[in-house]
Amino acid sequence: IEDDIGRVKIPNLLKKKTGKNLIIENYAGHDFPNIEGYKLIIHCGACMTNRRELLSRILTANKKEIPITNYGVAISYCLDILSRAVKIFENN
Repeated sequence: IEDDIGRVKIPNLLKKKTGKNLIIENYAGHDFPNIEGYKLIIHCGACMTNRRELLSRILTANKKEIPITNYGVAISYCLDILSRAVKIFENN
């Protein structure tokens, strides 16, 4: 798709935010690579998988000390609105 969120929009936002020519790899469906050497994992909403599989991926990333987040958090960060988005969860 021309403006795919995972293959086009997020990579463009990340490159703009960092000013770097990042190496970005995409995997779909049940594909989950050996994540050794990765600096960050940005995961979709997992609508094509189940809770158990997503939790397994999160656990794998945590064991290897690789940060993992989702599309929404990554986009919010790139657009400099993450602090506003999480403000509701802050204690006064």
